[in-house]
Amino acid sequence: MNKLKSFIIRLFQFEGTKMHPNVLLMSKLLVILLTAHHFFFKISDPYIPFLSVLDTFNHYPNLFKYTLRSLYALSVFALLFNIRVRTASLITGSVIIVTILASKSLFFNHTLICGCALFLAGLTNHKQPPYLLIFQLSLIYFGASINKFLEVDWWSGAFMDNWLGNARENPVYLYISEFLPDLLLAKSLSYIAMFTEFIIAILILFKRTRHLTLWFIIIFHVSLFTLTTFRFGHFIESLVIVLLAFLSIPKEKLIVNYKSGRLNYLNIFFKFLDLDKKQIWSISEPKNLYWLSLKTQEKTLYNHRALKDLLLNTPNFFMLLFFLDAVVYIVLYNHRTTLFIVNAIFIWTMIFYFLPINWHKRKAK
Repeated sequence: MNKLKSFIIRLFQFEGTKMHPNVLLMSKLLVILLTAHHFFFKISDPYIPFLSVLDTFNHYPNLFKYTLRSLYALSVFALLFNIRVRTASLITGSVIIVTILASKSLFFNHTLICGCALFLAGLTNHKQPPYLLIFQLSLIYFGASINKFLEVDWWSGAFMDNWLGNARENPVYLYISEFLPDLLLAKSLSYIAMFTEFIIAILILFKRTRHLTLWFIIIFHVSLFTLTTFRFGHFIESLVIVLLAFLSIPKEKLIVNYKSGRLNYLNIFFKFLDLDKKQIWSISEPKNLYWLSLKTQEKTLYNHRALKDLLLNTPNFFMLLFFLDAVVYIVLYNHRTTLFIVNAIFIWTMIFYFLPINWHKRKAK
């Protein structure tokens, strides 16, 4: 029983592998997301493939399908439970890409992004930054912007007007459009989308601007979600999960001091999440002015700044958010307006809290 428990706990452990903990976190969440969206059952024999040579497998019914399904199941299992994680990630990503190449009907941007991210994660190691994932993210936005630049309907605003005005019947768009000249709002939104994606593609490549660009990406897509009430399949979830690869989780232990009392519950909460045993918690001296402090080799943070860093450096915090989002989605699935409101309020609250701005210090002034 203890061995089984220890094995299951591996699902929530991220240290001690050949991957950076944050890249492993990204990989685990991506395969959970894909599996939750029934990708395993979507794997089938080739149907109108991108590569005609794959039609050859149709002479041997079910061989292609069951081979890829077996590889997917085994590699996902290995990845989730920290068994040769780089190899497992490479195989999982390859299966996803090959499955898409075999059936045009299965091509979706968000699925391909997940497959490529997993494949590239398998090519990274725990000694170097995930450069390949940086290049992938830049390529995604560069391709998206160029694709829009080449479409007349994006420059004229026709695409945006037809999508938001007719297809989605977005009330915010329709209301504001009444007070503006014809297609002005549609053109403005189109230009913002095109040039924002192009700027992101460039700025993400430079270390100095990368952190700011990551926040720019999050705010940009959450703003789109707020305006359209649409997640674009699981594109937004996929993108946010890929951004986790850019976290910088310290390799050393995290030294945490806190004031006893109500913060004892905070201690219990983090000990529950910290299955890698990286955090060392101790009660601070009564004369200490701060209710929480976090010390690493590089810096010492206090109060809310310490709490924010502590949360960002705890991989299972993101696992918890992922599962909470899934529960809310299931519970409110038939109440779409309520679901959107709950999601929007929660996401914007998280953004404003984690923004690298010291709100509390400014308020004190």
